[in-house]
Amino acid sequence: MSRRKAQPEKSIRVLRIIARLNIGGPAIQAISLSKAFSRPPYQSLLVCGRVAAGEGDMAYLAKDMGVRPVLIPDLRREISPTRDLRVYRALMGIIRDFRPHIIHTHTAKAGTLGRLAGLSRNIGRQAPKIRMVHTFHGHIFHSYFNKIKTAVFIQIERALSRATDRVIVISRRQKEEICRKYRIAPEAKVSIVPLGLDLSSCMAPRQEGKSLRKRYLGDGHESGILVGIVGRLTPVKNHRMLLDAMEYLKRAGKLHRFRFLIVGDGELRAELEEYAEEIGVRGQVCFTGWVRDVASLYKALDVLVLTSLNEGTPVSLIEGMASGTPVIATDVGGVKDLMGAIDNESGQGYKEAQHGFLVSSGDSEAMGKILINFLEDPQRQQIRAQRARDFVLRHHGLDRLVRDLDGLYRELVGWPLSGQGG
Repeated sequence: MSRRKAQPEKSIRVLRIIARLNIGGPAIQAISLSKAFSRPPYQSLLVCGRVAAGEGDMAYLAKDMGVRPVLIPDLRREISPTRDLRVYRALMGIIRDFRPHIIHTHTAKAGTLGRLAGLSRNIGRQAPKIRMVHTFHGHIFHSYFNKIKTAVFIQIERALSRATDRVIVISRRQKEEICRKYRIAPEAKVSIVPLGLDLSSCMAPRQEGKSLRKRYLGDGHESGILVGIVGRLTPVKNHRMLLDAMEYLKRAGKLHRFRFLIVGDGELRAELEEYAEEIGVRGQVCFTGWVRDVASLYKALDVLVLTSLNEGTPVSLIEGMASGTPVIATDVGGVKDLMGAIDNESGQGYKEAQHGFLVSSGDSEAMGKILINFLEDPQRQQIRAQRARDFVLRHHGLDRLVRDLDGLYRELVGWPLSGQGG
């Protein structure tokens, strides 16, 4: 009796795993891609854990997009052998039932457990194997943990990369770090797929931010400078650098011309509020907590800053630039790829790039000097901001990201590229 010939697959099933849907780029990407790859010839399933106490939750975005994640409550950022074993077993069951062609993991914890579960399912499996993809949105190889823990994580990632079909990084600078500095994976296995976002909410006229400007600047909303920073209040984001820049403005007699918004929440909020009080700048800064309508906020700002010690490609910068807001950022991770070529070395600790200003990590005085420039020459900053807007709308839209990943997924499973038949 002859065996029945296996029928060709009619869809590509993608299992996407992320540790949690906390506010930030990885969650936005995981949700947006789950939505985008839910249409033929794809099927998608998103798996995530619980958001920790004090973190902003982006479950509302999944609901708005019609994405229904499978929740594994034990999947958390913290390491716990007992919980992590339960997560591993849960993932094994999901893989068995969903039968993915591709497992695409996002963030370190999900990347470890998701790939281990996928590799276990591949043991003894006849071809085709489940293809493994992991995206480094940033990395945890400096500024997160002590040297011993960091060294352990580097060894784990090196081992996992050997069994990963494709490692995705989101900037050229990040590829250099992953391949050359930390030697996580060989260059042939690493693809640069820049971050892509739905930037439609950033396209509205900047006048839409006028009411917010009036709320925060009061009677001085026409001439005052409103500065904002958006992100989790955690050590790696280094919000103290902005507070120290405010203290520099105070010493220069310029602080009264500015108002600062620290948008976000996290474990350092009370400490940062206390520090602002201690250095005498508390009256000029507002800790807003999480703001859901962040698109309107970007349009209210005169300047968006980023002070991080370590980044992949910051979502806040992309969204701010798409909104036409001038930006100042620390020269870390993939930030330089957003900022473009250097136009001028100021000699005062900062660089003028095509799309914004770059400062060395921790150089609060240089950041203060740039902010004073915004008082003196606002028109020049708007020209740079328009170049930045054109750049991100061209290179960081969601449609481009989906096209890139569609090609990568099809290549991995041996499907013809879109538009080539099949």
